[in-house]
Amino acid sequence: MPLSEDFYGITESNPDVYGSRDIVAIARRWDTKAARWDSDLADDACHLNNEGAYRRFLTLARRLVVERREVCAVGSLVDLGCGTGAVLANLSLHFQGCIGIDVSRDMLDVAAAKGIQNAEWRLGDVFEGAWGGRRHAAVVSRGILLSHYGDDLARQLLGHAVGALLPGGFALFDFLSKDAPEGTRMLAPNKSYFRPEWLIDQAKSLGSGNAIVAGSPVARIRYLIISV
Repeated sequence: MPLSEDFYGITESNPDVYGSRDIVAIARRWDTKAARWDSDLADDACHLNNEGAYRRFLTLARRLVVERREVCAVGSLVDLGCGTGAVLANLSLHFQGCIGIDVSRDMLDVAAAKGIQNAEWRLGDVFEGAWGGRRHAAVVSRGILLSHYGDDLARQLLGHAVGALLPGGFALFDFLSKDAPEGTRMLAPNKSYFRPEWLIDQAKSLGSGNAIVAGSPVARIRYLIISV
């Protein structure tokens, strides 16, 4: 299976770009992927669907929404690094409103063209902006955002998410797991791989009432579920 960079014909990702939050450079990379992102997600053979990661994320997100249907129905959903709005398109009807945030204008243009009626699209850095200034029923992020940014920034983003949740709400993040077989790391070089226990400890220390990790213990991509 080709690396993401090879697949899109761009140079290998540089972790320093994410570590320094060089938003212009990050946006340029994701703009390159926008035109074919949805068709790639629909292709089971695409690297984006390795281990069924996209489908598993949606299945887990839907289950969490059903379990918390009352708070979701009167609250909002925030998708951090929303890309083309694929996740919001699947979940938006369960919420009073949705906010998708991404650094890529090209990705957001594709998302806006879907006409999701209760969705608002915001161009910007997920570490900044007003989304964390109000409370939401759910905060989700699919696309290993935590693993792009590394330990310190991952902790910062988790803190924003915990602080932004309504009582009874949830946050769902996917991430690259250190417990996966070593050979799988070649599929996503220059990314941060986390111990599940470390993420759970971080979430709890930041104020989460509960934090668990879902997914196979040996899967490359696993899922952090936070509630308050």
